[in-house]
Amino acid sequence: MLYLAPEPDGQLRRLTEVIADRWPEAPPYGGQFTEIVPHLTVADGQDDAVLDEIEADLLSKLSFTSRVSSVDLMVHDGAKWQERASFALLE
Repeated sequence: MLYLAPEPDGQLRRLTEVIADRWPEAPPYGGQFTEIVPHLTVADGQDDAVLDEIEADLLSKLSFTSRVSSVDLMVHDGAKWQERASFALLE
């Protein structure tokens, strides 16, 4: 897996904790991990050589600044991820 982690991550970490507290029956990452790591998945499931190529390309484009204006609820059906809902965030 290859992902980008925001810095700082405090606000996204707190948002995830609030959501997890509200819906404890649906823990982040299906409860597989105890630590919350906000991130943007770039690639998953490819061969190491492909991941290395993607990473090398990304490194030439980092760092950048972006604003999170919404969050999406994604559901995995066993084969692929699908967007279930999108929520706008207040600025």
